[in-house]
Order: sequence, then structure tokens, then C-alpha cells
Amino acid sequence: MHWLQAEIQQQAAMLQNVSGLADEVASLAQTLGSNKSPDKEQSPDAPLNLQERVAAKRLLTPRTTKEPEIPEAPGWNETPVERIVVDPYKQLTQAECLERRGLVKAAMQHAWSNYVKYAFGHDELMPRSLRGKDPFGGLGATILDSLDTLWLMDMQAEYKQARDWVAYDLNFTRPYEASVFETTIRIVGGMLAAYELSQDHMYIDRCEELVGRLLVAYDTQTGIPYNSIVLDTLEVQNPTWTRRSSTLSEFGSEQLEFAKLSMHSGNPIYNEKAESVIQYLYEKYPEKGLMPLYLNPKSGRFTTTRLSLGALGDSYYEYLLKMWVMKGRSQEAEMYRVMWEKAMDEMIEKLVFTSSPEGLTYIAELERKRVKHKMDHLVCFVPAMLALGTHTGAVSGSKADQYMQLAENLTETCWQFYAVQPTGLSPEYVTFHEGRGMRSSMHVYLMRPEAVEAFFVLWRLTGNTKYREYGWGVFQAIEKWCKVEHGYAGLRDVRKAPPKHDDTQQSFFLAETLKYLYLMYGSNDEISLDEWVFNTEAHPLRIVQIKAPTDVTTDNAARQNVQDEVNKAPKLVDKAPVDVEQTQGLNELEQAHVDVDNAPEVLDKAPDVLDERTEQ
Repeated sequence: MHWLQAEIQQQAAMLQNVSGLADEVASLAQTLGSNKSPDKEQSPDAPLNLQERVAAKRLLTPRTTKEPEIPEAPGWNETPVERIVVDPYKQLTQAECLERRGLVKAAMQHAWSNYVKYAFGHDELMPRSLRGKDPFGGLGATILDSLDTLWLMDMQAEYKQARDWVAYDLNFTRPYEASVFETTIRIVGGMLAAYELSQDHMYIDRCEELVGRLLVAYDTQTGIPYNSIVLDTLEVQNPTWTRRSSTLSEFGSEQLEFAKLSMHSGNPIYNEKAESVIQYLYEKYPEKGLMPLYLNPKSGRFTTTRLSLGALGDSYYEYLLKMWVMKGRSQEAEMYRVMWEKAMDEMIEKLVFTSSPEGLTYIAELERKRVKHKMDHLVCFVPAMLALGTHTGAVSGSKADQYMQLAENLTETCWQFYAVQPTGLSPEYVTFHEGRGMRSSMHVYLMRPEAVEAFFVLWRLTGNTKYREYGWGVFQAIEKWCKVEHGYAGLRDVRKAPPKHDDTQQSFFLAETLKYLYLMYGSNDEISLDEWVFNTEAHPLRIVQIKAPTDVTTDNAARQNVQDEVNKAPKLVDKAPVDVEQTQGLNELEQAHVDVDNAPEVLDKAPDVLDERTEQ
């Protein structure tokens, strides 16, 4: 029955309903307590017993199915079924970019105003029931997730309304079992980004108040935190569906926020606690690049063999790279870069495949040495990550070329997730079958951001106009099928046009999807990828600028590797005072991409850069 356990894990992540799952398993924990100790470590991939299978059946049935069916709005099924047409070669004028930004802002205004009207203070709006719900414990997830989006879109009245709620009404001592991870990326991340944009120190004070409570989850034998904590009593635990283990994507995706809070508060404890987690993995499992999904926080041993860059694993890898970037690519943060590169190399070796007959590149999963040819929409964060890694110099030379080509290939696959569906919107995950190609396998659309994130980053770093057009195709489909009278709702089946709606306006739709779409049609200097890094909820955090400036252009123009020019100029290498292969300056030159016309000027400056690095 191990396949059932895997699907439970997938369904739990998909539902984004941590509090509901906690309620479900609480009664199960009491039942199981008479048969075995909940703290007893189980063997990797142990089969489920009868009682766990009963619980599994319950968990596989979303709570929303128990609610009465809400009829669709009048005229809902009269919308003409027309495919969204995308011209990948379209060159936008400034006026067209401004028009598109205005339409995305209007979507944000529609989503926010209805949230305020029907669900303000709750975590998310139910746009068809016209009420709020609290899957994150009533911490106002939509408010915290929207702060920076409201700021960037210059919705100042709405921003002030949200800011004042955070200052005066947000309560961190609710009797609620909170996900440490979700609370960190949404609530803490949202406040940190708002601070860095506004310099309002209230946000730092509130962050310290909250994170001070979350730190209790880190008090384990290994320093690996528990997944959840009850905010008022500070009780901590892991759910039974992970066999009381902590989840990789959760304990491995709190480092950005905790490190940034230490920088702004002056208290090093937050960074130390989060970084000790990565240090533990680095020292305990030096041979591993990809990490299994579950780790027991008491024994420090993995309790599964499953490898995935989708649900339950994804953002761990994202944060390895982004911690190195945010900390200024410093030697202090080199551990993160080394672990990231090793993981990406292992991913390419073991998990990257090409579909037949379409020839689409995809990332599979691996469990007990068996490949599962399944790709979550969540995995569409990978091309953005790979492109950022090459842009920042995490890898160089031919490996950088390999990573970038893979990023472009995967982005094309993520676009096909959308393009082949009658609604023009992506299923939650797809499977690939030899000779039969890609098939939708979980048909819901939750307005997720990962593909749009890839389009945004690839546009910024390559200047290829097709990525902006892909993004616009997604936005048009969202407006066509997800916009309802009182907000935006996900779809129950992307294969059917017109589709039926769910009853959730996801907070990440306002935090991520709309933000990436808005920035895609603005200046590259607006939240520049050389100055900011996005956390996994798309909250922008400033990069620490501790490296000396280098002659690297970030313009969307033709680029070439400076090393090609260095190879043509052996005299330049002869001037290097130390072994060039070990010189930090040359490593930067190897990864630098510059405008062709500026290349000679950069080369002329190269000896000075090398001398400066050597002196340091």
C-alpha cells in the first residue's frame, strides 16, 4: 500500500489545508496511541497498517466535497469556447506593456476588494460562498501575502488598510496548530518584504514576536524542526502521514526568512537555528545531492527513499541557491552553492527525461530505484531556479550552458501544461507515457504561480519575447475561466470548457501569480534580479551586496561568455598573479555575460579585477 501513502502526501500538499489535515489526524493519533508509540521510528517505506489505511481514505477525500454544491452563476456556461492564441514573436510597445500592467492591476483590485468585503481578516476568500476560511489558522494569510503586491502596484489605500491590520489586529497566540513552514514563508516572508520596501520597522518587531514562538519547533536532538506548532501552548509535533518525520521542503525552506530577520533585528539566533539544519545535512550526508522527503528529527535518519522536486521536496533546492545569492555569493555561504550544484547534477543524471512522441523535457520522481514519470506543476519552479543559477555564477562554463538549455526546455514543457488544455490552464500534475506522451492526471487548476515564475525569470534573463507572451496567454485564460463575480476561483477540471469552479481564492494567487505577471511587463530595474531574490511565496528580499562590482551587464541583449575572449588572449592569462583556476576573479569572469560590444572593455579591466581579488 505504499503507493497509497505517496498519494496521501501529494493530496495533502495539493489541498494547501494544513489545519484541516491536522484536525483529521489528531483523532487518528489517539486511536493509534494504544497500539504503538507515536514517537517510535518506523523503517523506511514501511507499509500502512489497517487503521492508517482507513485514515488514508479520509485524507484522500477533500473536505470541500462534503459541502453542498454551489450553482454556477447565470450565463456561466454560455461563454464561447475559444482557444487563447499566443504569438511568440510579438514585440510589445511601451503602451502595450502599460496596458497589460493595468489589466493585471485591475485583476488584483478585483481579488482584493472582494476579499476585503467578504473575508477580511480570514486567511482566504471563498468567492462563491461569499465568506472567509482559515486553513492557516486565521493569521490573515491573504493580507500578509498581499502587502508587497499592493505596494508594488501603488495601491496605497489598500496597502495602508492591510498594514494597519498587521500592526493592530494580527494575533500570534491563537489556539491553532500552525505549519512552521507556511507561517514562515507567508506571514514572516510577507512582513520582511513589506519592511524592505517601506522601511516600516513595525514589521520587524512583529516578525520577532512571531518567530520567537516558532523557534520552539527547533528544540530537537538534531536541530531539525518539527513541522507544526500550536501557537498558544507551543506544543510541537509531526503528522502521522509523514510517520512522525519532518518534511524536506518544510525544514529546508525557512533559511531565507530567518537569515534576513537576523540581519534586520541584529539577533543572530534566527539565522543560526535555520542554518544549522543545512549544516546538519551537509555534514551528516555529504554523499547526497538529492535528499529523501522525510527525516526523523530525533534520530536524524531519513524514513523514506522517495526523491522529488515536486510537492514535499521542491523549495529545499530553491533555498540552497537563493541563500547563496542573498548572502552575496560569499565564501561564508559556499556550503549552499556546493549542495545545490551537487543536487542539480544528480537531478540531471537520474530524473530528467524526454517524452515520446512530443519530445518534451520533464523531471520525474524516484522511489526505491523506480522511476515515476510524473511531473507536478510545482516543479515548474525548476527552470527559473536553473536560469538564476547560471545568471549568478553558481555554475560556469559548459555546465552553465547545460543548465540554461535545460531551463529553456523545461519552460517549454511548462507552457505545454497550459497550451494543450481546452481551458488553456494547467492541471495540478501530469504523467508521461511512452509513445502516448503527456496526460493530465490530476485535473484541478489552483491558480498556481510556478510556470508564470519561469516565464518571468526566463524573460528577464534571456530577453526572448515568447516568455512574456506565454505569461499573457495564462493571464487571458485566468480572466476567461477563473474570474467570478466576487473574486477568482480555481477550476475542478481543466479538460472541460467551460469548467466548473472550486470555492477558493488562493492567497498565493495575489502574492505570486499576479505579482510575476505585473513585473513581467515593467522595467527590468523594478525588483531587479541582481538586487532582489524572491522567497518561495514570491516575497522579494534584498541581496546583500558584499562583493565588489563586476563588469556584468544584465540587459536583455545578445550575450556571450567572456571566457571565450579570454581564450583568445593568452597574454591576459599570463598576467594573472595566481593560478587562474583558483582565482575568485576569474571565476566571476567565467560566469559573466556581457554585451558583445562591451566585451573588449571588460577584458581590458580583467587584470585589475584579478589583482583586486588576489589582494583580498
